[in-house]
Amino acid sequence: MTTLVPLLSDIPLDVLTIRILTTAFVVMTISWAVGIFGPIIGGALAGLPIILGPGFYFLAKQAPAAFVAQAASYALLSLCATQFFLLAYITTAGTLRPWIALACAIGTWMFVALLLQLLPAWPIVGAVGFIVATSICLRLGQRFVMDGSPTKGRAGFGLLAVRGSLAGALVAAVTTASHWLGSTGAGLLLAFPIGYTVVAVTIHHTFGSASVVATLYSALLGTASLAGFCIALTIAIPHWTPSIALGIALATSVIITLALILRRRLLAISLDRK
Repeated sequence: MTTLVPLLSDIPLDVLTIRILTTAFVVMTISWAVGIFGPIIGGALAGLPIILGPGFYFLAKQAPAAFVAQAASYALLSLCATQFFLLAYITTAGTLRPWIALACAIGTWMFVALLLQLLPAWPIVGAVGFIVATSICLRLGQRFVMDGSPTKGRAGFGLLAVRGSLAGALVAAVTTASHWLGSTGAGLLLAFPIGYTVVAVTIHHTFGSASVVATLYSALLGTASLAGFCIALTIAIPHWTPSIALGIALATSVIITLALILRRRLLAISLDRK
């Protein structure tokens, strides 16, 4: 495991504040868009790197390229665990209260993540693992998708602020403590599904189990954009400057998200014609 050697042990308060506010703003903006476009398109948009992007931006400013590349590889493995997090919530949303379903999902993520961190941090291992995990979760989760039209709605500013603050705190804490977390801990924790936790509980409380299941089932494919971000960053960061590598990773993620949204639109048009 790559270690981070000469890093400042203390980061000034103003830097931490900037990290929290920047991440919170990005998360709140995307969350607002998710509320407007509804669960199906929202599930794809929720897969944008609204936490991984700022997290790796700040990490790349203070860490060597080798450390960032390995952290991105572990983040990819963490995303495999995120798929099982989503599956766990999908399977329990219809019978359990939101916070109990969330506890089951987080427990599932922790168990799978602990197992996956034993694997070698190679992009090919993470990519294959993500494809296998996504295929399994899509197949198992399909039977829990409920009939009826999922509801659109906008979350209140307070809920958006909570989600943004939690995400900002996570990014600030992980990037600040990366010198002792190591690339394994930093990568796994940066990819922890903090965004999905707030999305799941908020939608479950506000619109019911049918909407949260539809959103999270859509997010199973939406998470592919996060995987694309991690794979692209792992490959690009050793050969390019951090800014260029992050730009390539972000572009990869956006292209995957747009492709998923286009796919949804084409499927909807095809169903309307029948």
